[in-house]
Amino acid sequence: MTVDPTTAAEPGAITLSVVVITENEADHVRECLASVIAACQSVEEFEVILVDSASTDRTVEYASEYPVTVLRIPEEHTVSCGAGRFVGDQVATGEYVLHIDGDMTLTEEWLPAALAYLRDTDAVAAEGCLDESTQEEVVDVEKIGGVMLYDAAVLRSVGGFDPFLPGYEDIDVGFKLRTAGHRLVRLPAVSAIHHHEDAATEPLRRWRQGYYTAPGQTVRKWLRSPPILGRLLARQQYKLGLFGWLCLGVGSLRSRPLRLAWLALSIAAFAVVARKRGVAGAADFFVVKGFGLVGLAAGLTERTPPADSFPLAAVEVVATGRVLTGERTPSRSPSS
Repeated sequence: MTVDPTTAAEPGAITLSVVVITENEADHVRECLASVIAACQSVEEFEVILVDSASTDRTVEYASEYPVTVLRIPEEHTVSCGAGRFVGDQVATGEYVLHIDGDMTLTEEWLPAALAYLRDTDAVAAEGCLDESTQEEVVDVEKIGGVMLYDAAVLRSVGGFDPFLPGYEDIDVGFKLRTAGHRLVRLPAVSAIHHHEDAATEPLRRWRQGYYTAPGQTVRKWLRSPPILGRLLARQQYKLGLFGWLCLGVGSLRSRPLRLAWLALSIAAFAVVARKRGVAGAADFFVVKGFGLVGLAAGLTERTPPADSFPLAAVEVVATGRVLTGERTPSRSPSS
């Protein structure tokens, strides 16, 4: 099996490709890969492709213990979720492609059900619920995230993931698919457990990694495409609402009564949010939306290069995996 990131593979040679993206996930990558292989035991033929974004821990070393392809994006090039997904899809040969983060543990039940649903319906992509679920039926959605299963050919037909978006790459793809008329769904089962930490410094980490500027970059990218732009702006309603409220606050500086009225309404709004989320949750909500508003504005100043300019030749092939066969797949008939 030859792996060449510079030459796009043709999808459909095997049933499923699983793309795992990592960055310093030494604590979770073994559990993630073991869960992926276990969940694929009902799949006739599958491959696992791990794309690492310049990890400085032992992620790549641990991943190489498994029969999977390991690719590494050097630090001097764009490293992001979008870049990892883009690189993985370049070498994926599956009819379907599953995307999962390296800090997730895939459940065994969700994947077979999701594959069957895409085969039996007009849906081209499916997600599940992370960690827990109160959902009882299949729900049509505008985008999918977390653990994401796509019809590989349809994903490529809309250009796939943008390697230069530091975040929002899943939303970008979802809106491209929806604008093209395709159906996306969320299945009610839990797809994975996400081992992430909600630390107090999380907003700062997300800012450093570009998650807050990504929405603005995506909006700028689609300024000349009203259908996608409309979906993006609708998703920014809280940030735009906060911007409008701040503008009213500036306008209220003209007189003391207006300032008092604006302040009273601000306190009332905080109280409404605090009733649902608690005081700490309300404070976190407004801090995150504040970061998001600043990031949205900053992202609008950043241009996204064409995807085909990504330096695929710099991607290092650390290990070449093999096509795996599920142990619980139905046996083939002699005539097949």
